[in-house]
Amino acid sequence: MKLSEIHYSNKFDDLDSQLKNFINQEKHVIFIDSKLSSIINLDPKFKTFEIEINESTKDLNTIQKIWKIMFSESLDRSSKIIGIGGGVLSDLVGFATSTFKRGANLSLVPSTFLGMVDAAHGGKTGFNNEFGKNQIGTFFIPEKIFICTEFLDSLSEIEMNNGIIESLKAGFLGDKEIIEMIYQDKLNNLEEIIKKSIQVKYNILKNDLRESNERMFLNLGHTIGHLIEKDSNYSISHGQAVGIGMLKGFEISESKFNLNSSIRDEFKSFLNKQSMKTEYSFNSSQSELKEIISNDKKVTSDVVKFVLIKNIQEPVLIDFSINDLLEVLTNA
Repeated sequence: MKLSEIHYSNKFDDLDSQLKNFINQEKHVIFIDSKLSSIINLDPKFKTFEIEINESTKDLNTIQKIWKIMFSESLDRSSKIIGIGGGVLSDLVGFATSTFKRGANLSLVPSTFLGMVDAAHGGKTGFNNEFGKNQIGTFFIPEKIFICTEFLDSLSEIEMNNGIIESLKAGFLGDKEIIEMIYQDKLNNLEEIIKKSIQVKYNILKNDLRESNERMFLNLGHTIGHLIEKDSNYSISHGQAVGIGMLKGFEISESKFNLNSSIRDEFKSFLNKQSMKTEYSFNSSQSELKEIISNDKKVTSDVVKFVLIKNIQEPVLIDFSINDLLEVLTNA
């Protein structure tokens, strides 16, 4: 299975040159998060369309707007469709491209740390509906991913933390050097952290693209994290929610697999150092939470495939009943 070809750059001028060479006067469109228009100046010859992007616009209405542009520009399956933005934009443009004429040519330019280390890779696309996040989606691998680290200069602390948590997740799953680099404040070498995080994910994806088994490891911290996001009406950031989810997962791993408690303690200390929360009190009732988690794509017959770790770089999947999980979460 062929995964995305990745191109790196440090400056927007270099990214612009890479895109010119890639497009090469062929039929194309570029969809860019409207918030980025003041940050990056693309070649005016590019056919660029701004899209208003946030969790509230991650819906079918935005997908239909993207489709309308694709048809109005008379695109075909060989046309080059490029998305520039964070995880929400890549999910939306990815889904629209994967379904346009049964699949066109997709490339992505992630503008967030989270997108660079995780969201842009692996072909997951989708949009939200009343039943939860990304309940409708496809698997569709981008042809190319262009990573330009100059985008990171404009990110807020919250956005940087979103990516740092995902990089740490990759470290716990498959590369302890990532953890050591982040814990030791070696964030001046972000490109190396990005490359290592991507490699962990690609090592998993090459064996299981469609999340039938091993790819579920990438959900470490996310089952609880998505529950927190939904319960908080998305007022809690993704990284913050997943960080709490990972911390709780380590606690459960201690009881089930005798995980060394120092792993949780060190991670908790890191969250504190980043001024991130280590606890969350749910607003919804147990029955409401059960309804939310029942729509999780990893749930079958009231049992969720839940990711724990026996040790660093030793993830494991367990069958966790929803009732037992909610008991752990709401009676902590």
